[in-house]
Amino acid sequence: MLVIFLFAIDATIVSTSMPTIVARLGGLELYGWVFSIYMLTSALSTPVFGKLADLFSRRRLMLAGIAVFVVGSTLCGMAWSMKALVVFRAIQGLGGGAIYALSFIIAGVLYPPDRRARVQGVISGIWGVSSVLGPLAGGLIVEHASWRWVFFVNLPIAALSVALIATGLREAEAEHRVPKLDLAGTAALLAALMLMFYALSHGAHNRRPLNPEVLSLLGLSAVFLTAFYLIERRAEEPVIPLDLFPIPLYRVSSAVAALAAMGVFGAISYLPLYLQGVTGLAASRAGAVLLVLSLGWTVGSLIADPVIRRGGYRFAAAAGMASMALGYSVFVFAASAGGVPAVVAGGCLIGVGMGMANLTSLVAAQSAVPMRRIGVATSTIMLFRTFGGAFCISLMGTVLLDRMQHGLQMLDGASDLPGSLRGRIADPQYLLEPAARATIPASLLPKLTSLLADALWYAFLVGLLLMIAGLAASLCMQSRAPHGPTGRDSGRAIV
Repeated sequence: MLVIFLFAIDATIVSTSMPTIVARLGGLELYGWVFSIYMLTSALSTPVFGKLADLFSRRRLMLAGIAVFVVGSTLCGMAWSMKALVVFRAIQGLGGGAIYALSFIIAGVLYPPDRRARVQGVISGIWGVSSVLGPLAGGLIVEHASWRWVFFVNLPIAALSVALIATGLREAEAEHRVPKLDLAGTAALLAALMLMFYALSHGAHNRRPLNPEVLSLLGLSAVFLTAFYLIERRAEEPVIPLDLFPIPLYRVSSAVAALAAMGVFGAISYLPLYLQGVTGLAASRAGAVLLVLSLGWTVGSLIADPVIRRGGYRFAAAAGMASMALGYSVFVFAASAGGVPAVVAGGCLIGVGMGMANLTSLVAAQSAVPMRRIGVATSTIMLFRTFGGAFCISLMGTVLLDRMQHGLQMLDGASDLPGSLRGRIADPQYLLEPAARATIPASLLPKLTSLLADALWYAFLVGLLLMIAGLAASLCMQSRAPHGPTGRDSGRAIV
């Protein structure tokens, strides 16, 4: 739980501290990369450490992951420029992805299937705690101390985690064999993921999302994925065993996990744009709405266990996806009339639904596979979540920017603006800056706000359709795990 807290709070504490960090280090053009590179390297390390967890000591891997995270945090705190900070955040992300995956893997091994949902629901609840403490801690640190302590504060938490894991976690004797690592498959997968996530991140914030650069990167990623598939078919110890996907419960759980992540990351990314750009809320109040979503996620994680116990996996996953679909329905059909309260209600529904669907898909996937595959099964589910989030952000961003550009061509008075200003107002983020809004003629600003609301309506409609697809997928899930060899079949129990 401490390790998950360490990983979760890092994102929120850094986000509130970044304006101060940029003011000290400069390099505003690299602002977004401080977050993107962390997400990218976390996604890259997750499947690798998941596979290693099935082959080697999970305890030692966790300690190694914490060590990498601590090294990255220390270097981030010592950064002398934004370029250096981006590089060090990449190192921190490698450790972060490792400890995030291993936390749920170890919990899945420690507890039998009938207790996993309860324990992992409590662990997932850490996200709610971090969403409250992170921004508060970040603000206090930059106000009363050096911004470098935003990263150095990780060190004592990591030290306590290491002490508890080193003294309290014991593994049974492992079998004496040296597995043949799938280095070629790992390299092909990492190359494919790196190209894919970079292309999706680049496309989400580009005025021409489907430009030749993005398409070429996605094409090259597809080539590496094809090579990865061919390698995995022959590998002795594949990094992602292909025989996982014929298992119906695992396959459907992967789809539900990806679609649920699409819903929550789409809301987190574009709700602030609606609240600030359309309703005119200040950034702090928009952040409070996202806090409601995060707390709803915690509530959904905690209630998932009793729902699974009474109704089974299918009912719990379907209830979660239905809640997310209902939340997006509020954005599509009631946000304009209900205003901020309607948006808050929709965000709460999405948060609760994500908590339920997220935990149910994870526990179902772990229950569907034998213990010797629990590491790679868990990490692959997490990889699908990350991909789903990145894909939805890019897809909704593409729809949003396309509608904005189309609307500007039809807007009266836009053609009379200087070319530089006309280009800037095509970017929705431009409408969030008070100084930028002041440069827009008063007669044109309400029209641009209405145009942004219309473009966001189409983006949220895409999100609603994805949630309906997620609900359909969840209805295909088995209610209970299939009978078969589970639990202690790996030869390496954790006690």
